[in-house]
Amino acid sequence: MNDKDYKVFIVEGEAREPLIIDNISKVFFRNVKFKIITLPAGQNIYMLWKKLKEDDFDTDIIEVLREENKEIEQQLAGLERDDFSEIYLFFDYDGHQNNLGESESEDVIKQMLNSFDNETENGKLYISYPMVEALRDFEEGQCGREGDCFVAIEEGDNYKTILAARSRYPQFKEYDYPIWKEILNVFVMRISCLINCKDMISYEEYLEDINSVEIYKQEENEILRKRVFILSAFPEFLLDYFGAKLWRDCVKYIDDYKIC
Repeated sequence: MNDKDYKVFIVEGEAREPLIIDNISKVFFRNVKFKIITLPAGQNIYMLWKKLKEDDFDTDIIEVLREENKEIEQQLAGLERDDFSEIYLFFDYDGHQNNLGESESEDVIKQMLNSFDNETENGKLYISYPMVEALRDFEEGQCGREGDCFVAIEEGDNYKTILAARSRYPQFKEYDYPIWKEILNVFVMRISCLINCKDMISYEEYLEDINSVEIYKQEENEILRKRVFILSAFPEFLLDYFGAKLWRDCVKYIDDYKIC
């Protein structure tokens, strides 16, 4: 029996995402027996998916990364595929724009979500809209103010600049559990807003109705309006992982909640 247990987080960037994963590890996974490895893919995750698809997903994602990236090959030295019990991928919606290619079908992201739908197999994919910086785009106890829940697609390249002027928590490495509680609470507010729920969604409703595919389906409606609904992938991952216990500790139901 294998005595190694690693959880792998595959991310696109080499700077911000590893900082977030490191912070999540320190805040939420301090007393665990498994080890967490963050693998910066060094390429758009869409390109990684495309390579797997070309091989009918007969090639393991860990081995593809090992073959394609020398730094990852060194990082994984001495480890075999069976050492990894769970794989998670984090993808920026904004990041796919220049990499899809005109020949691809319009539902390529949905295909990716369907391909990466199980953390114990090919991996489970989470998407940030429009990008990883969405994690620090929140105001305590508020879904958003006026248009702050959205960013116009044409303004995507300026989103980091826009956010730099309004984020109260710019440093990911400084996030502690109280800050994460606020992030998770606002995430639930925004999910409620995204699906046009008049009241804040309950955990039972969330568990039954909300997943990465459903979130993308709702985002498609906004994309038709030339905008993206701002939503981070990391709270979604945490709620999926820790479930009702984390929900009860973080989500605060308020009487004057209003959708966007």
